[in-house]
Amino acid sequence: MRRIQPAVLATLAAAHLVAPAARGAEPAAAAPTRPTIACSPDDPNLKTYLQMHDVLFMQRDGSRAAEFYAPELVSHNDDFGGATAFVVKPSDLARMWAASKKNDPQRKLIDDLIICGNGYVIVRTTVSTVDDAGVDGHPPTHKPYKVTATDIYRFENGKVVERWGNSDLIAKYRQLGYTLVPPAPKP
Repeated sequence: MRRIQPAVLATLAAAHLVAPAARGAEPAAAAPTRPTIACSPDDPNLKTYLQMHDVLFMQRDGSRAAEFYAPELVSHNDDFGGATAFVVKPSDLARMWAASKKNDPQRKLIDDLIICGNGYVIVRTTVSTVDDAGVDGHPPTHKPYKVTATDIYRFENGKVVERWGNSDLIAKYRQLGYTLVPPAPKP
């Protein structure tokens, strides 16, 4: 198992140590249209990520997935709970991007923060869209919503070989008007 170096962990910890706003405080200024980037400008992984963001995340041109991802990569996606890890191929991701473009054409991603180090690129993103396709089998609400997500990419030889990701699904469900019900207590 590959471990993250202490210097990278310190950078990550510093990025997450932001005090929440006090109740009743004025809202923060509008988010900048450009991300805060804590990377060397000549970092090749940053350059690849920025191109990947444009081609895959914004244009959703899945036909180009193999330009950015290794022939097989490990995906750790915690959006649906558990410590899921599975191997995916660029062709799997190409189908995902095609479905995303078809089912969610209004979706926009804005990177808020990008941190690079030791072969990793860590990104906090804000996703804005409208629920025109329905969520988890429910009919579309046609309501707009905005959620944040964090993704960690590990690069080798200029391509993503491993990814960790999660998004704030609770905020999504609340904005769409779903009632969140806790599980029943165990007898």
